[in-house]
Amino acid sequence: MLPSNISTKTIFSDDKDGKKNFILNIYDNISKNETEALPDWGFSVFIRYQGNTLLYDAGTHPGVLEHNSEVLDADLSSVDFAILSHNHADHINGFDYLLKINPNFKFFLPNEKALGARYNELSDVYTHGYKYRHSNTEYVVGHTEIIKGIHIISTSSPLVGKFWKYPPHDKETKFIQMSELSLAIEDPEGQVCLISGCSHSKIEVIVRTTKSHLKKNVTCVVGGFHHLPYSSDYVTGIAKLMKNELDVERIAPTHCTGEKAIRIFKKLYKDNYYYFGLGTKLPI
Repeated sequence: MLPSNISTKTIFSDDKDGKKNFILNIYDNISKNETEALPDWGFSVFIRYQGNTLLYDAGTHPGVLEHNSEVLDADLSSVDFAILSHNHADHINGFDYLLKINPNFKFFLPNEKALGARYNELSDVYTHGYKYRHSNTEYVVGHTEIIKGIHIISTSSPLVGKFWKYPPHDKETKFIQMSELSLAIEDPEGQVCLISGCSHSKIEVIVRTTKSHLKKNVTCVVGGFHHLPYSSDYVTGIAKLMKNELDVERIAPTHCTGEKAIRIFKKLYKDNYYYFGLGTKLPI
């Protein structure tokens, strides 16, 4: 078994070996292939912070999540809390494995009627949350503090989320207000690390919402920004907005951000860009 890549950079902590507090990418399509973990389209982050274990999203395939968690030494049986960012297969499907090995964790889900439904299954008689009816679930309807210092930020997306519907165009885009949950981790000194699954609500909107709710600056933003289908000019504008107007000091884009957009953020942020592909561990 190969170890995960422990970053030499930290988000806001002196725990530089990452043994106590860290975020570990255990499911991603962005990969340097430096571990035995299998790259696959999707996203999942294993988190240890202040004695608690969390899983944010769970990737596309339960079998890949199982394999990657084992080779990256992420003990999913120890998960206390799990959070689903939004109801898309590349973030939700792996939870089937987590529920199999650890049925007692607290599960935070977007407050969405269609959660767990198959394609075209939704109807007036569809049972809300049917797929996870036996688990210890909470449907999040607003910003929620899970435990001290760990917050769920609730937003909604005006777009259906398919890549071919971005950027929006009138003939294709459906305005469905899909629920989306991001995770904000606050250290004792008040610094905030924001983790986003796909940013269907737009990453700049999620950052603004987090700042407004916590009344604090967002120090670092990690995760999927959903910039894959956008032009270089658009992404450059968002990157400058994040850095110069929203005062995001450090950035770690991955997953649906796309390779081109990641390069743009890296060029602008220079040493404050953090690589966070599959198998990367960032101490926090």
